[in-house]
Amino acid sequence: MMANHLVKPESRNSKRPRELESQSQMQDHPEMSSLGKPDSSFSECSGLFYKDESLEKDLSDMSKEINLMLSTYAKILSERAAVDASYVEEIDGLFREANTIENFLIQKRELLRQRFTVIANTLQS
Repeated sequence: MMANHLVKPESRNSKRPRELESQSQMQDHPEMSSLGKPDSSFSECSGLFYKDESLEKDLSDMSKEINLMLSTYAKILSERAAVDASYVEEIDGLFREANTIENFLIQKRELLRQRFTVIANTLQS
């Protein structure tokens, strides 16, 4: 009766014997060891499936980022095109104004020429 209450010194405060015991039980029962560990072909397939899902997620995320960058780039190009168009419009306005001033100056020169001709003719007579 006292033998039942005795504890082996090596298994008293050590986890190692339990681990060894569970490994030896798995070796004694090969069907348990196959149940205890996942099948290697299954783990390979699930790993590939996980990699495919991960790859698809990464590709999807990258696609979203690229689309965001492209839309930002398109927006910037659109804004720059609008600014360029406003510059072209402003330059056209300046050219029209310059043409108007040029025509005015041409008319003034012609008037001054006519007046000098009248003054010159008056002085000669």
